[in-house]
Amino acid sequence: MALRDIEEKRDFIRMQLDCPAHCTDLHSGEQFTGQAKDLSGKGLCLELTRSLPPGALLDVRIEPATAVVAPLHAVVEVVRVEPDMSGERFRTGTAIREFKS
Repeated sequence: MALRDIEEKRDFIRMQLDCPAHCTDLHSGEQFTGQAKDLSGKGLCLELTRSLPPGALLDVRIEPATAVVAPLHAVVEVVRVEPDMSGERFRTGTAIREFKS
């Protein structure tokens, strides 16, 4: 199956980002910063320096540098984690569970 076929089956178009994501682990209270890589109506992809377990809940705030994307404050749930080639960064797929104001 071609990559284009997979993307066409998504419910929401993904918008590419590259901006800081300020995260708080809702279980431990630990705060850390990652990079927001893409955003859709249902999910957010983060690049982090730590691996989080599926099911972890994060309070995330992003403020993109351009006005094309509005600031976001949401609670997200980790659904998948993929290490990069170095094993030092983790592409973290999350599902948006609650939009905050």
